[in-house]
Amino acid sequence: MEKVVAITLNYNHSEITIDCLNSLICSDYSNFVIIAIDNGSELEDYNILLERIKSDKVIVERIAKNVGYVGGVNHGLAMAQKMNPAYILIMNNDTKIDAKAISNLVEVAKKHQNKAIVSGKVYNMDEPETLQYIGQKCLNHNKFQYPAYIYGMKEVDSGQYDYEIEMGMLDDIYWLMPKNIFEKVGFYSTDFFLYGEQNDYAMRAVKKGFKLIYTPKARLWHYHHLTTASGSSSSKKVIYWQSYSTMVLALKHLSWFYFLRIYVKFSSRLLLNYLMIIFIKKEKGNRGIIVARLKGVFYFTLWAFNRKPNMGFNPYNEN
Repeated sequence: MEKVVAITLNYNHSEITIDCLNSLICSDYSNFVIIAIDNGSELEDYNILLERIKSDKVIVERIAKNVGYVGGVNHGLAMAQKMNPAYILIMNNDTKIDAKAISNLVEVAKKHQNKAIVSGKVYNMDEPETLQYIGQKCLNHNKFQYPAYIYGMKEVDSGQYDYEIEMGMLDDIYWLMPKNIFEKVGFYSTDFFLYGEQNDYAMRAVKKGFKLIYTPKARLWHYHHLTTASGSSSSKKVIYWQSYSTMVLALKHLSWFYFLRIYVKFSSRLLLNYLMIIFIKKEKGNRGIIVARLKGVFYFTLWAFNRKPNMGFNPYNEN
């Protein structure tokens, strides 16, 4: 068996991370190492992780300050690179993976001559028979139209996706990449801090001629937004990151014509909605969400003129 290095991050959720690591430890794939990056957690949380994880399969690496999802993953990738693995598995910490998942992911990667990033079924942790995500179609790259196969993130698995699919987009909730893909695509982009980085990586891989493959053989269970917003998809902090990151993706991966088209359309629509709230009192309850999106566009615009690495600024960081 070729070596697999798995990477996951912990940030003040040691109990959740421990469940994730224990599920990995139980994998039927024997030749693997787990790198658990503690990304600037409180000392108490970090110590719980150290005390509870005793497996020789796990390396716990602490970063004193939170460097964001991108910084944490890149730290893990640099460590993995020194171990010379055949495959790298990146996965969220708020997950539990099936014991056969790594074996199945590796099998499918080999089937595609190691020229594909491979992922599988993602189920909801709270409703374990329902699918949350399997991947996305690409309807129109220039309009960033990547609809998910699973509408609403809760669809009972009745075998309707029990066939392999080449995706237009994948999320790194978990994905396995062969060594040669990492060597050619490189590290995650520091233009991102949180959100958007996996889309950017997938697009870069596709541009290099690699595929994004979904296999029904691999399974994993996942909470939703647990580690970034205590499970709330309406968090202004999350909405800001999503708005900001969408604009960064558009600038990096579209022509100027299509980028400006998306930028002007998105910005003008948000401004119009905001003015309607102010002067017509329409949809007053959405004011905070619209403001968060506007702030995402505003701070993206500032970034576009300097292109400095994203150090994690978010106007809602204290919330």
